[in-house]
Amino acid sequence: MAIFDELKSVAKTLREADKIPQYEQILAVQEKLLEMQKRIMDIEEENRALKNQLNIKSKLVYERGSYWIKEDNISEGPFCSRCWDVTNKLVRTRQLPSGNFLCKECKSYAQ
Repeated sequence: MAIFDELKSVAKTLREADKIPQYEQILAVQEKLLEMQKRIMDIEEENRALKNQLNIKSKLVYERGSYWIKEDNISEGPFCSRCWDVTNKLVRTRQLPSGNFLCKECKSYAQ
């Protein structure tokens, strides 16, 4: 980033000029900028995750005790309703010989 390169150049000049208090101020600014950059990256990742959840939620249909993703006349699932409702995680269930569905994650059953 250009701003980091500029700050590095200023810091080098200040250090060479033996302006230690000003040099330390530049280092503090660099550290604060790095913290802000990390925060921005974290917020962007959270934003991506939330958009993905909204996209999934718009396709979810609750039927027979489970969630199904329905898109273009294709159903995918079943997914555990408890896992989605509590943690917003899509966890596939598997069908038991009894016809019920079991979630391996939370051990809940659906018909």
